[in-house]
Amino acid sequence: MSKQLFFEPYEGDHYKEGIRGKKILVLGASFYCNRVECPFFASCTSVILKDSSEFDHKCPEYKQAGKQLHLEPSYCVEDAPTTYQRFATYMGKYLGTDDYDTIWEHMAFTNYVQFFLPATNGSFRETSWSDLSERDFAAFTEVVQQLRPDIIIVWGSVINSALKERNPYLVSLKELQETEYYVCHLNVPGVNHPVAVINPYHPSSSAWYSDMEKFDHYFINLLKH
Repeated sequence: MSKQLFFEPYEGDHYKEGIRGKKILVLGASFYCNRVECPFFASCTSVILKDSSEFDHKCPEYKQAGKQLHLEPSYCVEDAPTTYQRFATYMGKYLGTDDYDTIWEHMAFTNYVQFFLPATNGSFRETSWSDLSERDFAAFTEVVQQLRPDIIIVWGSVINSALKERNPYLVSLKELQETEYYVCHLNVPGVNHPVAVINPYHPSSSAWYSDMEKFDHYFINLLKH
């Protein structure tokens, strides 16, 4: 774990085999904590400090379960929340299976923001632009250098600007414009091939289902090249 990268990405056992020969990294926005009674809550989820690493081994809930905060990407996939099941169900057609575990074993996953965001009312809290930092982009770069994906599937829109229009590794703004800001490629230092980024709606959104024809069109093209 580097100073920039806190969350160690989940990497499925068959990630390198990928989907139709392409290594797929799924990138969400944030992890959340709603344990307001925890003595570390205010510091661990501080949107000013933006750093949960001090509590990696201290979090009472994780410690009791024999877990560590930085491995949350793997725990989240293993816990199979509805959003992850919905996404796997859709991706299964590209692997010819509907088995949740098998599908995720062929992909990698992490979130962009490198600390736990507070969810004080116990419900979903959307990630905002102010939650992001330069550290997150540096960590994203490290993940790409570590996993060397062929395709990154970005859930939702909150990190769009950081990953596309403002990304110094962007190959072509024209490609973004021609694909309705849906697809672009990145030349990331240390990775010897262009990395495709495709950005459908978030699987937890009702708009996810309305976007499937467009996603299939662009995703199939990326799988072919």
